[in-house]
Amino acid sequence: MTNHHHPQVKTWANKVSAVNRKFLSVLGKRQLVPIELESQEPDFNLCRVVDQEERTDVPDQTITKIVRRGFRWGEKILRPTEVITAKAKSTLDDNLDGNIDET
Repeated sequence: MTNHHHPQVKTWANKVSAVNRKFLSVLGKRQLVPIELESQEPDFNLCRVVDQEERTDVPDQTITKIVRRGFRWGEKILRPTEVITAKAKSTLDDNLDGNIDET
């Protein structure tokens, strides 16, 4: 992409962001709001785990990514937040990788 396109891309990004904020504001006035997760551990009343990824840098079952934002209308959950959580690498996986302990 040439340099003369960058200002146009930034302008479009700003416009999309403004529309998104306005849309969420209108929904909020009607009590339809995005679900805000309180912790990094999944609350199964508010979210659904759609996948897991092996991670060693965070504890098992920690939310690592939000895939799709959830919404509530008052107290009713219209769509749960879809998340990916961490999964500890199992010792079985280590053994399958050739690290078999033959003691």
